[in-house]
Parts: sequence; C-alpha cells; structure tokens
Amino acid sequence: MINFNKMNLKDLPLTIPVFPLSNFIIFPKTAVPLNIFEPRYIDMINDSINSNKLIGMIQPKNFNKENPELYKVGCLGKITHFKKSAENRYLIELKGIIRFQIRNEIDIKKSYRTYEVDYQNYLEDLDNKKENL
Repeated sequence: MINFNKMNLKDLPLTIPVFPLSNFIIFPKTAVPLNIFEPRYIDMINDSINSNKLIGMIQPKNFNKENPELYKVGCLGKITHFKKSAENRYLIELKGIIRFQIRNEIDIKKSYRTYEVDYQNYLEDLDNKKENL
C-alpha cells in the first residue's frame, strides 16, 4: 500500500487515466469534491477504485467533447472518499498529489483516455513542508 504522506517518485504510476475538465484545476495538497456522471468517467472511477485510486485531472484546450486536445500539465490525484448514488453517479473527493506532464496517449481500448506521464519537473510537490503564507 502506498503512503501518500511519504510518496517518492518510484511510487508514482507512469501510466494514468486522465479526466479532462474545463474551468477546473486541482493542485497538490488540496482536496476537491467532484460529481461524476458521464458513463466513460464512471468506468474510469470504477477502474481506479478497484486499483490504486489514482487519476489525473487536466484542462482541455478546446471543447471537443469526444476527444479534446489537452494542455500538457495536469495534477495526479487520489480518490480519498467516494459514494455511489442511486442515479449511478459518483460523488468523490480527490486529493492532489503531484503535477505531471503528458508524454504520450496510450490506447488501452477503454472509454476514457490514458496517458504516459512524467513527474520529474514537479518533484517539489511531494515535499511535505508547509508553505509560508
């Protein structure tokens, strides 16, 4: 089991499912609530809950609903809480861990998109020091 308070680069997956969401950003060390209702993202959450509970969040560059072009930097998050509703929706809490840079899209024959990612430029996100405000 991964300890997210003491995570190292070697603990991070190199391939992650990615959830593109317009007008929404998650940052490392923050937690956000999400209401997941689109069938392909329900599939992604089901798969994630049954594995490592990790998904990437990223901004799309355009509003092509099926396959939008994505910005190159997003944030890996861990699903820390989830509840499936009677309407077949998920209410989840996602905690940001580390930013990533997209390398390549991986075709895994799923309804959602998966990418090979690199965390190298953002390793300071794993530092547990408190920020001065």
